Amino acid sequence: MPPTIYPDIIRALPLFSGLHEQDKAALLTGGRICQCKRGQLLFHHGDPVTHFYIIISGTVQFFRENPDGHEKTIDVFKAGQTMCESEIMDACRHHRVNAIALDDVAVMEFPMAWLKDAAKKHTAFALNLLSSISHQAHLAEVEAEHQATMSATQLVACFMQRLCVLYDFEPAGFDLPYTKTLIASRLGMELETFSRTLAKLKEQGITVEGTHVMIHDLKHIEQYVCSLCSVSEDCPTHQAMARRIATAQHSTTQI
Repeated sequence: MPPTIYPDIIRALPLFSGLHEQDKAALLTGGRICQCKRGQLLFHHGDPVTHFYIIISGTVQFFRENPDGHEKTIDVFKAGQTMCESEIMDACRHHRVNAIALDDVAVMEFPMAWLKDAAKKHTAFALNLLSSISHQAHLAEVEAEHQATMSATQLVACFMQRLCVLYDFEPAGFDLPYTKTLIASRLGMELETFSRTLAKLKEQGITVEGTHVMIHDLKHIEQYVCSLCSVSEDCPTHQAMARRIATAQHSTTQI
């Protein structure tokens, strides 16, 4: 992707929603584009927090290592998502996680002071930033609830729905964007547990063959997963999947 079109991609991000084009252009002069090769660390756990990042292309993994040296995936970020705003705004001086490029990654990085100054100067930017941080906190609360109340099979089924929405996959057939090892780590499971869970998903209408996933009955999965979630009505994934179900039912009725 030519570097000259990166600013256009960034201008379209929700973070800049409501800003005039000249304001966006002025803000973007404060950043620089960086290329990271697959396997390269963007920052280490314990490093000073110095920058805010927008992912332009590629995928970044946040992870920690436990005392035994086992890796735990905290989150995975894709193109169009931002990193480190929460750490900057809550005055965290050091990174709480490691960040590594899962493939070749392009990011636009901005000094920490840029984020704070932009929020002071532009009300729309500040509100967008607040919304982003609030959304991240909400997702963390939902995930904690899921870990406490759902079975392994329900957790994986929920994650498959999230992938469909995040990547705009067709539920009837898509390929996993991450390795099974990474997904297991992200869901807090051992790989063996994750593999056994994939086999059990077939009973609920999800078939996994290698890295290919097929969700055969969206309505059943919605009931199987979302009925146990106290925030399902406010969940973007649930809302998006409900719209897909409604669209599918409407198409069937028309036929």
